[in-house]
Amino acid sequence: MALSGMRGLSVFISDVRNCHNKEQERLRVDKELGNIRTRFKNEKGLSPYEKKKYVWKMLYIHMLGYDVDFGHMETVSLISAPKYPEKQVGYIVTSCLLNENNDFLRMVINTVRNDIIGRNETYQCLALTMVGNIGGKEFSESLAPDVQKLLISSSCRPVVRKKAALCLLRLYRKNPDVVNIDGWSDRMAQLLDERDLGVLTSVMSLFVSLVSNNAEAYWNCLPKCVRILERMARNQDIPQEYTYYGIPSPWLQVKAMRALQYFPTIEDPSARRALFEVLQRILMGTDVVKNVNKNNASHAVLFEALALVMHLDAEKEMMSQCVALLGKFIAVREPNIRYLGLENMSRMLLVTDVQDIIKRHQAQIITSLKDPDISIRRRALDLLYGMCDVTNAKEIVEELLQYLNTAEFAMREELALKAAILAEKFAPDLSWYVDVILQLIDKAGDFVSDDIWYRVVQFVTNNEDLQPYAAAKAREYLDKPALHETMVKVSAYLLGEYGHLLARRPGCSPKELFTIINDRLPTVSTSTIAIILSSYAKILMHTQPPDAGLQQQILAIFKKHESYIDVEIQQRAVEYFELSRKGAALADVLAEMPKFPERESALLKKAEDAEVDTAEQSAIKLRSQQQTSSALVLADQPPVNGSAPAANHLTLVKMPSQNIAEESNVSHEETALEAPKENGAPVEVESKVEILTETGAESKVVPPTSHSPSQADLLADLLGPLAIEGPPVAVEQNPVQGLEANESPIGDLALATLEDQSNSVQPIVNVEEKFHILCTKDSGVLYEDPNIQIGLKAEWRAHHGRLILFLGNKNTSPIVSMRALILPPSHFKVELSSVPDTIPPRAQVQIPVEFTNLRASRDVAVLDFSYNHGTVPVNTKLRLPVVLHKFLQPVTLTPEEFFPQWKAWTVQSLKLQEVVKGVRPLPLPEMANLFLSLHLAVTPGLDTNPNNMVACGTFFSEATHTMLCLVRVETDPQDRTQLRLTVASGDQYLTFELKEYIKEHLIDLPRTRVSSPPAPQQPQLPPAAPATYNDPGAMLAGLL
Repeated sequence: MALSGMRGLSVFISDVRNCHNKEQERLRVDKELGNIRTRFKNEKGLSPYEKKKYVWKMLYIHMLGYDVDFGHMETVSLISAPKYPEKQVGYIVTSCLLNENNDFLRMVINTVRNDIIGRNETYQCLALTMVGNIGGKEFSESLAPDVQKLLISSSCRPVVRKKAALCLLRLYRKNPDVVNIDGWSDRMAQLLDERDLGVLTSVMSLFVSLVSNNAEAYWNCLPKCVRILERMARNQDIPQEYTYYGIPSPWLQVKAMRALQYFPTIEDPSARRALFEVLQRILMGTDVVKNVNKNNASHAVLFEALALVMHLDAEKEMMSQCVALLGKFIAVREPNIRYLGLENMSRMLLVTDVQDIIKRHQAQIITSLKDPDISIRRRALDLLYGMCDVTNAKEIVEELLQYLNTAEFAMREELALKAAILAEKFAPDLSWYVDVILQLIDKAGDFVSDDIWYRVVQFVTNNEDLQPYAAAKAREYLDKPALHETMVKVSAYLLGEYGHLLARRPGCSPKELFTIINDRLPTVSTSTIAIILSSYAKILMHTQPPDAGLQQQILAIFKKHESYIDVEIQQRAVEYFELSRKGAALADVLAEMPKFPERESALLKKAEDAEVDTAEQSAIKLRSQQQTSSALVLADQPPVNGSAPAANHLTLVKMPSQNIAEESNVSHEETALEAPKENGAPVEVESKVEILTETGAESKVVPPTSHSPSQADLLADLLGPLAIEGPPVAVEQNPVQGLEANESPIGDLALATLEDQSNSVQPIVNVEEKFHILCTKDSGVLYEDPNIQIGLKAEWRAHHGRLILFLGNKNTSPIVSMRALILPPSHFKVELSSVPDTIPPRAQVQIPVEFTNLRASRDVAVLDFSYNHGTVPVNTKLRLPVVLHKFLQPVTLTPEEFFPQWKAWTVQSLKLQEVVKGVRPLPLPEMANLFLSLHLAVTPGLDTNPNNMVACGTFFSEATHTMLCLVRVETDPQDRTQLRLTVASGDQYLTFELKEYIKEHLIDLPRTRVSSPPAPQQPQLPPAAPATYNDPGAMLAGLL
C-alpha cells in the first residue's frame, strides 16, 4: 500500500503530527472532516483518486480516536470499483470503520460474494479478510457456503484456503449453524490430511472450535491429529519456514494437543500407543536453554503435553516423569519458568496417586514462598494448600504461620484463610488447632475474618476436654502489651465462659481475670464491648463465694454503659445490671453455652468463593524488599487536661481499622472515645508499619446539633475564621458543642503549615507551592534541596491510594542515616515500605506508601525525614498531598436520579447550608472548573437558574464504602463575593467535612499553623433556612 503518491494525505498526516497539543490536533481534524464532508456532497465531481485519498484520511482520523460518522456510503462504494487500488481501499477501510450491524454492509453482500466466487485470487483474499474481520449473522448466512467451497477446493492456492479456513472460523463463532455437523465430519478428516502446514494450521484452529462444541461428531478425526503430532515429533516433511528455533511448527503442535483434550479418551490401542510415544519424546526432549524465544516455544508445547497427559490419565511412570520435570523447572532462576512449573504442578494434584510424588518437592515449594515475585509466591501458596494432608499438615501450617510475619498485606487474608482451613481439616489434635488459630489471630488479626474465630469457639464449646486449655491460652495472650482486637474478642469470650475452670491456677482468680480484661475495654470497638460486658456477667456468675468488691466494680461498668450510644450495648448493660442484683436468676439466664449442632465449615465455602489471583494482577505488584524498615509512626500526644500540646511532644498511636469504622457511625447522642495516655513514647517498628497504641483517659464527642440560631448570629459566625480542624477526638467537652469545637491534635499537626527548620541546608523550591500543585496532580516534585530531590507519583482506586516517593541523591557522595517518620491523621491507615539507610551517589530509590481512607477528613499526613550529608544533619517535614478530593470521583446524575436522593436527605446534619462571604469573585465557568478539579462533576440543567450550579460526586472510604455527595451553589450576579453553599450526603461527618473543604477552596485563606485556643469555640452549623426565592430554580430551592 503505497501512500507516497498522495500528497494531500501526507501533508495532513504531517500537520497532525506537528500539533503541539490535543486542542490543536482537534481543530486540524475538525477542519479536515469539514473539507471531506463538503467534497463528498459533490460526489459526481470526485475522481477515483480523490475519493480514495479522502477515505484514507477518514481511516487515519478514525485511528486517532475521533468519531467518523459520515462517508460510509463512499467507503462501501469503493468495494464495487473495477480496479484493484480502489477495491483494496474499500475493503480495508470498511473492515476498520464499520461493524457487523451497519446497514451499509447489506449493499455490498453481492459484490463481496462475486469476489469470493470469482477467479481473481487477490480479490478473493481481500473479500475473505473483510468478512473474517467483520463477521456478522447476515454475512454468515449469505457467504458461508461459498467460503466452505473455497476451503475444500483442490484448485485454490494455499493462501486462499488459509484465509477461507480462518474466515469460516469467525463465521462459525458468530453463527454455529453455518457448519452442518453431519456433512462436515468427513470433510474435516480430509482437510486434516493436508500437507501444506499453513493450511493445516488454519484448519486446526477451525477444528479446535468445532470439537469444543461437539466432540462426539468428530471421532474419525482423532487418528488424524495423532498422525499430525507424529509427523511433527519426527520432523518429517517440515519446510524450513515452519521451523521455529529448531521446533517444527510449535503452534500446530499446541493446537493439535488441545483438540485431543476435548475427546474423553482414546480407545484405539495403536493410536494411544503412538500418542504416548510422541508425548514421551516431548517430555524427554524439552530443557531450559539460554535462548528466550526457543524456551517460549518449547515450553508452550511441553505444558500443553502435560495437560494432555493429565487428561488421558497416563501411567504412573509417565506421571512421575512429568512431576520430576516440573520439579526441575521450579528450581531454575528464570521466574516465568518457575511460575509455569508451580502452576502446572498445582493442576497435577487433580490426578490420583500423584500427590505423594509431588511431596518430594515440598522443600523447594516452601522456598518459593520467599521468592521476590508475588505471583510465584501465590502459586506456591496454592500448591502447598492443595498438596497438604494429614502427613504433612503440621509442617506446612507452621511454615505458613512463619511466613505470615514477612508476607505482604496483599496476601495475608488469603494466607490466613488457607492456614485456618488446613488446621481445621488436618489437625492431629484439637489443642494444636487452638494454638494455630490463636497464633494466626495474633500475627495477622486484621486479616482474620470473624468466621475463623467463630469456628474456634464452636470447637471449644463442643469439646469439654479442650475448654481449660483454650481458656489458659487466652489468659496467656492477654498478658501481651499489644494485642489485636480480634484476640481480645476471643480471649474475653473464652475467659467468660470457661475462666472458672482456671480458678485454682495462679493469676486466674475472677478478680484478676476481670482486671486484665477491663484493661482492654477503653481501646476496643462497639462490637467487642458487647462481648466484654457478657464476659463480665459470666465472671460475676461464676464467682463463688461472691466478691462484693468485684461485684461493685462490674455493676458500676454496667451502670455506666446504660447510656451508651449503641442500642445493643445499652440493652446488655441494663439487663445484666438488673439480673446481677437478683442473684440466682443470673445463673439461670447465663448458663453455660450448649453444644453447637454439627454443620459445614463456613471457611471452606469462603475459600471456594475467594477470588483467584491472575498473573496479570500479580505482575503489577512491586517485588517486595526483604529488609528491615527504619520507618517510625508517630503522632501528637493529646494532653489529659486538654491544653495545647508541646511542639515536640509525640506519642505512639493506635488506629485499629475496626475502631475507626465504628467511630464514624455516630448519631445525635453522646459517644465515648478514648485519648492516648500521657506518657506515650515513640517506638521503632520493623518492616511494614504497624500502628499500635495505649489508650486511657475517657472523652466525649457530640455530633452537629440541630438547634436553629438566629439569622444575625448565623451571619456573625460566618464572618469569623473558617474552622480547619477535623471531626473531634479530644478530651471531655460541653455537650452543646459541635464538630468544630473539638480539635484533634493529630489533625492540627497534619494540617499546619510546617515551620522552617533551623537546618543549614534549605530547600531550593517553594515547598508550599509544590504541595498545592500535587493536590491537583498525581506526579511531580515534592521537595528539593542541594543534596536530595523527592519526587512523588500517586494512583488512586476507590478508598485506597498508593504513593511512590522517589528519593534521588544529586551529589557524588552518598547520603547516609536516612530515617522516615510518618505523622498519620486518625482517618488514614498507612503502610510505609522499607526505607534504605543509604542512597548511593547519583542514585535514586523508591519508597511505596499505601494509604487506606477510613472516613472523611481534611487532615493530611506529614512525612518527617532526615538524613546526613557528610557531617551535616538535615531534617524536614513535608505534608503529603493525600487530600479529601483524592477519594472523590465525579458522577453525572439525571433529574430522575438527583431529585429523589436530594429529597431523601431530610435530616439537618445530612444536609448543611451556609452563606459564604469573602469568596473569590469567579465567573461560573471558572467555578465549574474549580469543582471539576475537586472531582465533583457539574451537571447543567438540574437547576433552571443560570446563576446556580449543581455538582455531584461519589466519596470512597472504608467506613461509608461508596457515598453519593450532592452540592448546590447559589450565586448572586450582583455580588460575586458571596454565595450560598448547600452540601448533602448520607453521612453527617462527610457532609460537614466536604462543606468546609469546598469553602476553603472558594475563599483565599492563608494556611497557617492552628494553635489551640484556651476554650473551644461553639460552632454554628446553620440549619436550612426557610427563605423565599425569586429565581427560576424554585423547584430545587423548595427542596431545601
